[in-house]
Amino acid sequence: MTTGHAPVASLLTERPPDEHLISEFPRQALPPRANTSRPSSAAHASIHQQYEVVYDDAHGRPLLAFTDGQWWDMTSQSPRPVTVRFALRRDPSWAGAVVQTVCLWMRSHPHDERSFDLATELALAVGELARQQD
Repeated sequence: MTTGHAPVASLLTERPPDEHLISEFPRQALPPRANTSRPSSAAHASIHQQYEVVYDDAHGRPLLAFTDGQWWDMTSQSPRPVTVRFALRRDPSWAGAVVQTVCLWMRSHPHDERSFDLATELALAVGELARQQD
């Protein structure tokens, strides 16, 4: 008798869409953006150095950033903190990567108070999305 269980792909192996880029682990706030055009390569590199993770839109402009347990909307004149719900809805092609980023951060910061907040935000957002599918 089979139990109906099958191998499930790990979130750790999920990859974002090919047209997007990901950066790794910087730790500073971003200065206000002067315009919404594609940043120069130096400015782009600077943004990717200031956040743990940066997700770019299809045009190469920063869309979402994550650092110290906080998501940032990068599309406004200056970055603003946003919820996990906002990050999940900002660009559906990034939803899996947003969840993966949150889970990896919570796992590496199990005693940080922000981990509980992120878990709550994630649970509420996933519940809302699941209800909308019905």
